[in-house]
Amino acid sequence: MKFSRGITFVLLLTTISLSLLTACGNPLAKLVGWETVEEVHYVVDQPWSQDNELRETVLYYRDDKGLLIPVMRRIPWQEGIAKAALEQLVDQPVLRDDLATIGLLPVLPPGTEVIGISINEGLSKVDFNEQLLAYQSEIDENAIVKSIVYTLTEFDSIDQVQIMVNGEMLNKLTYGAKVSNPIERGNINLTDSMDPESVPVTLYYKGTVNGEDDFFIPITRGLNVLKADTKSVLTALVEGAPVGSGLHSEIPYGASINDVYVRDGIAYIDFTEEIRNVPVNEKHQQSLVYELGLTLREVEPSIHQVRILSGGKEVELGSNVSLNIPLHSNKY
Repeated sequence: MKFSRGITFVLLLTTISLSLLTACGNPLAKLVGWETVEEVHYVVDQPWSQDNELRETVLYYRDDKGLLIPVMRRIPWQEGIAKAALEQLVDQPVLRDDLATIGLLPVLPPGTEVIGISINEGLSKVDFNEQLLAYQSEIDENAIVKSIVYTLTEFDSIDQVQIMVNGEMLNKLTYGAKVSNPIERGNINLTDSMDPESVPVTLYYKGTVNGEDDFFIPITRGLNVLKADTKSVLTALVEGAPVGSGLHSEIPYGASINDVYVRDGIAYIDFTEEIRNVPVNEKHQQSLVYELGLTLREVEPSIHQVRILSGGKEVELGSNVSLNIPLHSNKY
């Protein structure tokens, strides 16, 4: 499957036989009435192989609406890889032209430089020159802060980011973004106001900027629950993308969640019968699997595969559809 002209092919190499759990070993089976073991065949992803001279690094670019989009790029290995990742966000002619082919934009203003960066006990302090502040809108400001924080916290050694300019710690930026304290990742692409008592969750929808290249885009939504779980986040996902966001879901209209059961890293999602209206086109089916899987992995990182059911029976998908969740939501 191909997400775009620049988005890498997912390598689909090995076909294996996957069997559903028997009714006696699966609580969901008893709920939805599984009585037999059904065998189906799907393609499973070959793990991505790492080039010794390149590092798979997730960078956060933006679209024309200001939505941040995580994109895995392979950048040269070097000492100070976190600084190198930030430099990949700076608007410069070569990068702008490169990203324009897939409809994305750099995030940091032209001329932005990383003067220094330190990492200590999960906190990264990053000192930029004054060009970091050369932006024109609140949308730009929010995208800059979130992109810096999310890009750096993709590294295992970083949990928080302190943004500085010319060696000074600022209280807030031009349009009010607070940067006086270390910032953790959270509320990416929050498109609606959220009740302070609600629980933020990340949902993945599909979007395009140029009409040709598709991306899976994380959206934050608040849920009125004590704790988010697999069923509550999928129920929220089924409600659809925010109005006016330009995003969409591959879940067929009218489908809702009966139950979700997770075992050994596999999520069994039982829908109402409307899920069977999923298009026969394998590209749409693959997108459906990824949309569900990426969303589930935000609340249960151990999930690596999804199985789609209706009334306890597996929904038949195309023979080239992978049930595995990709390591990266978007590759370029």
